[in-house]
Amino acid sequence: MWRKIEWPGGKKICATFTVALEAYQRAGHFKTLDVQGPNLFSLSHNHYGGNVGIWRIMEIFERHGVTGATIDVNGLAVEKWPKAIQALHGAGHELAGHGYTNEVKMTSLDADQQRAEIRRVTQIVERAIGIRPVGWVSPGGNHTEATLGILADEGYTWCGDRCDHDLPYETSAGGKPICIVPKHWYFNDLRAWNGGGLSGAEAFDAFRYSFDFVLEEARRGRPGRIDALVHAELGGRPYIAQAYEKMVAYCKQHDSDIWFASRREIADYVLSNHIA
Repeated sequence: MWRKIEWPGGKKICATFTVALEAYQRAGHFKTLDVQGPNLFSLSHNHYGGNVGIWRIMEIFERHGVTGATIDVNGLAVEKWPKAIQALHGAGHELAGHGYTNEVKMTSLDADQQRAEIRRVTQIVERAIGIRPVGWVSPGGNHTEATLGILADEGYTWCGDRCDHDLPYETSAGGKPICIVPKHWYFNDLRAWNGGGLSGAEAFDAFRYSFDFVLEEARRGRPGRIDALVHAELGGRPYIAQAYEKMVAYCKQHDSDIWFASRREIADYVLSNHIA
């Protein structure tokens, strides 16, 4: 079913920028060959995200005046890189819960364990920046029938685990309203891990190709949304970071048509207007 929305100020597109800042205990996304004990090479690739990548991405946002990116952050990443977390918060970016480590999927936990996991991450983020997160993205988006209700019960206003629509919408979980901000793949640097077949130039071209179509649809009367997502450990490396900066700059060229928002702001708008 087509769902329509009117963005604030009559904007044509809502644009979001997303960064996953993740941490692992055994092995990360890259060089995942099973070894005895922790895969230190794989973990070192992951550590680049907190040591270098996130700082480069923050500089990109600063250069282009982006103050409302959403950072999906593991609780362990908050503990490992507290200065980066505080800098992100100080720059106006939203921190969303993303599990304690990226290795633990919500689908491997029962309802009580999921609630404990969500509360643990909530407390870690709140201790680091002084406010509770209101958004949640499960590692890998893997969730169960219980996940959404637990989030709503724990005070979360949005969840990014579904990919069933272009536009955000309000739903009810456990009798409480919560906003679904669907996962998009207009650009996700995870594709570069799948055999390394995505260059920075191709990444930007793919994003621009999708952006132009979404804008054309919006000008025909169907306002849309577009998202660009990077993982700090890969998208923060120069060959993808340059492409990501071009994506941000391309969106900024269409400033008059775009509402730049964090997911917290999207959820507030959807829930206050009961957009279902």
